[in-house]
Amino acid sequence: MKLLLFLFICLSFSKANEWKLRDISLTTENDADFRTDRDYTYGSEIGALFEMQSDRYLSLSIAHQMYTPNDFDKEDVDLNKERPYAGYMYLGGGYHEVKKNRLDSLNIQIGFVGPSVKMDDVQKIIHDIIGSPEPKGWEDQIGDELILQINYERRWFDKVEHFFGDSANIVYYAGGNLGNLSIKAVGGAFYRIGWSVENDFAPRRIDYRGYSNIPLKLDKKKQKQSFWFSLWAEGSIVARDIFLDGNTFKESVSIDKEIFVAKGGFGMSYRYKRFQVDYLRTYSTKEFKLQNYYHSYGTLHFSYNF
Repeated sequence: MKLLLFLFICLSFSKANEWKLRDISLTTENDADFRTDRDYTYGSEIGALFEMQSDRYLSLSIAHQMYTPNDFDKEDVDLNKERPYAGYMYLGGGYHEVKKNRLDSLNIQIGFVGPSVKMDDVQKIIHDIIGSPEPKGWEDQIGDELILQINYERRWFDKVEHFFGDSANIVYYAGGNLGNLSIKAVGGAFYRIGWSVENDFAPRRIDYRGYSNIPLKLDKKKQKQSFWFSLWAEGSIVARDIFLDGNTFKESVSIDKEIFVAKGGFGMSYRYKRFQVDYLRTYSTKEFKLQNYYHSYGTLHFSYNF
């Protein structure tokens, strides 16, 4: 309740002139580097992080995501066997509080799923530019629905022994999503090793519960540059996923989802002075019953720290 109260106080902008802009970021996700164009196939997000007072932050973001079936270029896709078309766009506001080696994040999303988002036009324009097949079947996408989503996550930072480089750490996390977009519980960990590994709470992917690279403690004496590798894994229990279950309040296309989903991957990060770039690869087990392949995509995150 304390976190929820703080979030609404922050969003009132009553003391916005006292906030300090700490970070701006651009994140893009795509499965093109795996030479596929299906399932969760594209997403992008622009975000900003403000320090309200010591160890307390507010994040603001705008993002959109696209989901398509495997045979998106066919007019007669059997949507009883494949993931439905869907587009999602949202505004996000998050409150983040650091206490010693722990980070608590509460994020509220308000957005839309459905034809009003116009993700069918976005995909058609992109495919026309790059010369890919024209996507067909968007008339059967998940219908319009206003989304209200509350996501919470706790992260823990722990320095560990390293076998090469000069530093290593592990960031554990656990959280949950609650709303008409998704209802699920998630737990996982990041292991990072390299040279001058950042003392922060690690990056995250679009539509997760936090904000990337929130510092353990603001450090004005950082090395000029740093580089490190990442390994990560997580498991989730999924009670609802609108991109598979379909609309909440009306009939729509849908498919039977998997309740237990595991994800993992690797990545690398580089920081030079105030600029940082992170790349993550994600590999996921099946998300719906009739899926006969594993899905993968890449996340590219650019940020500038003030």
